[in-house]
Amino acid sequence: MPETVIDLAKNLSTKELELLRKIGDLAGSGGAGAWLVGGIVRDLILGVGSADLDIVIEGDGLAFARKASKELVANLIEYEKFLTATLQFPDLTRVDIATARTETYERPGSLPVVARAKVRDDMRRRDFTINAMAVSLSKDRFGGLFDPFGGASDIAGKVVRILHDRSFLDDPTRILRGVRFEVRFGFMLEPGTMNLLKGALAGGAFESISGDRLREEIFLGFYEPDPEGFFSRLHGLGILGEILPGADPCGPFPGYLRDARQVSALVEKGKHWDSAVLGLLLLMRGASGEQVLRVADRLNLTASGRRALSYAPDITRLAREAEDSVMSGLHGMLAEVPYEVRLAVLVMMEGEVPRRMLVEYMRHGRDIRSEVNGDDLVKMGYKRGPGLRRILEALLREKMDGNVNGREEEEKFVRENFSAPDGEALA
Repeated sequence: MPETVIDLAKNLSTKELELLRKIGDLAGSGGAGAWLVGGIVRDLILGVGSADLDIVIEGDGLAFARKASKELVANLIEYEKFLTATLQFPDLTRVDIATARTETYERPGSLPVVARAKVRDDMRRRDFTINAMAVSLSKDRFGGLFDPFGGASDIAGKVVRILHDRSFLDDPTRILRGVRFEVRFGFMLEPGTMNLLKGALAGGAFESISGDRLREEIFLGFYEPDPEGFFSRLHGLGILGEILPGADPCGPFPGYLRDARQVSALVEKGKHWDSAVLGLLLLMRGASGEQVLRVADRLNLTASGRRALSYAPDITRLAREAEDSVMSGLHGMLAEVPYEVRLAVLVMMEGEVPRRMLVEYMRHGRDIRSEVNGDDLVKMGYKRGPGLRRILEALLREKMDGNVNGREEEEKFVRENFSAPDGEALA
């Protein structure tokens, strides 16, 4: 049977194609074999774009990466323990280089121990047949498909098939990845794979995974093209309640998450908030305080993530109260909460007018200041102390709600509503 040749030019840029040719030629000149592997091969067959350029070297991948970084002018980052390296090019193109290797697991859920091997062995260690294909980059076979486990056939049949019976036990995060591929591509888990998945769940497979690894896989779900479908499928398979007790992907959640993605694209991004934490907060809305604590501990959330998630039991109430609030009321409720909480309240509100007010508060409301300050109040005869703070807080509320405008009106409001010298409110 003639070898299947993948048309790399169909879905790769001219720059990427030329880079792959150079890598193949460079590897060949040193007696090594270079292969394009992983999800990009699957995506090339599916005809969809992929940002990952993953290369496997039959030989010494680290030595090749060092040579390639000099010959092709790229920054080099080495991960010697895993026999891998990354080339970062000036145009920001990134190429991951790995030594063809085997993996063994000292215990279920642990990180693997790796050793050099042939490309067939490297394919055997992967998660699913659709990800266990390689494309040759050698000059004489450029584009030739190596598909030892029938990945192309499974793509045609729209199935996700595990490679060996212990795969889910060796690495239970593959369960979550399998569901992601199902939903992303419209595939289905192959019946034998489904049975292995159910057996792994019944055996408590997720108990062996570290919080950091589990959090990473869950958070990746929020960045899928159809995150609502991903979490709904996890729920249907009985997985979601196992790993996130209290999570609810039903009811209004799909709409909330769609709105959250739109809002997230419009607001300022930075270190002060995480869109995946926002998604988790919406998923856990209404969960009990005990369930929230269990999830925060299980996912080993950061301090900021834990703080945001702690509002999950009350987020529906906050959204309802925000519907009827003026600007100063929003400030009183939301001034000190994490940014993810404000965004969750925004997407959970129903009225368009209250939503616009909250958007205005988030954009400008927190920067509103009265012209009269504490020193001005002292000059007006008020004493420093708690009373002064009460006056300034009341003055800020009036300013936010548009009831006073300018220093003269602010001073008039203070004199008419607070008695000197202690700042007590007038009856």
